[in-house]
Amino acid sequence: MKKNSLKRLMMISTIVSFAMIWPAIGVAQDATTFFSKGTEYLREGKFDEALTALTQAINLKPDYAAAYNNRGLTYYEKDASDTRSRDDYLMAIQLDPTNEEAKNNLGIFYFKQGDYTNAKIYYTAALPSSQAQEKPYHADVYNNLGVIYAKEGMSINAEDAYNNAIRIAKIEWEDVVIKDVEYTKYTRAYYNRGNLFYEQKKYDQAIADYTVTIDFYEKKEDIEYDFSDAYYNRGLCYFNKAQYDNAITEYEEAIKIKPDFIWAHYSKGYVHFMKGQYSEALIEFQQVLSLPNDFRAKEGAHSYAHLGMGLVYHKQGEYEKSLEKVKASCSLGNASACNTLRDLGQL
Repeated sequence: MKKNSLKRLMMISTIVSFAMIWPAIGVAQDATTFFSKGTEYLREGKFDEALTALTQAINLKPDYAAAYNNRGLTYYEKDASDTRSRDDYLMAIQLDPTNEEAKNNLGIFYFKQGDYTNAKIYYTAALPSSQAQEKPYHADVYNNLGVIYAKEGMSINAEDAYNNAIRIAKIEWEDVVIKDVEYTKYTRAYYNRGNLFYEQKKYDQAIADYTVTIDFYEKKEDIEYDFSDAYYNRGLCYFNKAQYDNAITEYEEAIKIKPDFIWAHYSKGYVHFMKGQYSEALIEFQQVLSLPNDFRAKEGAHSYAHLGMGLVYHKQGEYEKSLEKVKASCSLGNASACNTLRDLGQL
C-alpha cells in the first residue's frame, strides 16, 4: 500500500465580505423613520419586521435607493437564493447608477449563486476609477474579486486584488468609523491570499499571511470568530515543508478552537503515521471515526480514517485488520482504498 494514498489537498475556505447596509440619508421624514427602523431591525436579525418597515419607506418614497438596497439585503439574509434581493439591488442601481454599495451587494448575490461572470461585472462596477476616490469598503470589493479570480485560476489577478484590499485596509481613514476595517484587513484578504500562495506552493508566503490572521485574533478577545482554519492551513504548509512537529502543533491549536475539527484530527494522525508513531496515529484516526462526517469532505473523512488505520495495521503486521479497514474505506467511496484492493486482487 502506498503512503501517499492518504495525502489530502488543503481545504480552502475563502471568505467573502459581507453585504453593506446603507445609513440613513436626507429624505422625507416619515420615510426616513421607517428606513431607520427597518435598518435597525435588519442589524438585529429581525427580518420580517425589517421587511415591513423598509417596504413602508419605499411606499412613502418610491425613489428611495437606500431602502431598496437594505430591503434587498434583508431578503438575502433570510434566503440567499431569494431573487427579490437581486431585484431590489437592481432597482437601487437604476435609481442611483453611482450606487457602489448596491453593485457590491448584487455581486455577492451572484457569487453565492455560482454566477461568477455577473458577480465579477458588478464587483468591478463597484470600484472607483481612481485610488483618490476609494473608500474603506472597497477593500471588501477587491477581496471578493480576488476570490472569483482565484476560482477561475487567474492567480495573478487574484493576488493583485488581494494586495489592493490589504492596501486599502491599512489606510488610516479620517472621520470614518467602520467596525470591521481591522477584520477586513486580517481575516479576509490576508487569509485568502494565504490560500492562493498555498495553491502555488509558496508555503513560506502562505505561512506569513496565515500568521497575520492568527496573531490578530489571538489579541482580540472582544471578537468571536472561528479562525481554526488558519491554524489548520498553516499546519498543511509546515507538513508540505516536511516540518512535521510544527504541523502537529498547528493541528492541535486548530483542535483547541474547534474540538470537532475532523480534518485536523485526521491530518494530525497522518503526520504521526509519517513519523512512525503508529499508536498516536491510531488514536487520531479513531477520533475521526467518533465524529460526524465533515460536510467539506469530498470522499469523507471517515473513509480516510479507515484507510489510515489500515496502513497502520499493515505496518504493524496485522494484515487481516489492515484488509478489513481498507475494505471499510472502499465501501465509503475512497478511490485510493478501492485501487489498493484491486492491486491485492480483493476487488
